[in-house]
Amino acid sequence: MSITISKSMSLGMLVLMVTALSCSKNEKPAAQEEAVVEQKASDETTTLAAAARIPSPVPGKVVTYPFGIVDPRYAAGYHTGDDYAAPTGTPVVAVLGGTIAWSNNTGGAYGRWIGLRATNGRDYVYCHLSVRSVSTGATVVAGQKLGEVGATGNVTGPHLHFEDRPRGGGYGQVRKPTW
Repeated sequence: MSITISKSMSLGMLVLMVTALSCSKNEKPAAQEEAVVEQKASDETTTLAAAARIPSPVPGKVVTYPFGIVDPRYAAGYHTGDDYAAPTGTPVVAVLGGTIAWSNNTGGAYGRWIGLRATNGRDYVYCHLSVRSVSTGATVVAGQKLGEVGATGNVTGPHLHFEDRPRGGGYGQVRKPTW
């Protein structure tokens, strides 16, 4: 095998060529191997984020007061979401990727709230938050922190009230939360 070296070739290129040529067919230069490892890690992270199955909008917590319980104290006549009791400050996360349709402190009985317009065409509503960590228009991925559990609006204690609405749906236009 012969190598032609031009006067304009840099020392770095020469070292890279010699390194590459000294490897057997099954070996890769360290720099190339590191780049492949970094790309694989990046691809795996992207795949995990895209395929993530988030079991709860409050990681590690389960529903403590379910959707559909009939109660005349509610304007809709029934409980319009699932509640997840948790201490104030517990993180809440996006159940799916999407765009934040609203994020403000003017939810009335819902207090500080966020609306996630998810990739499945549904709006997921996060209510009674103590902290909102995303702004209207932000793009989020499944599992990303949106805010923290709180007790704002009309509540008996800290929890996340979580609703599932059709895109643009209002109060009472809900179904049992699924994603």
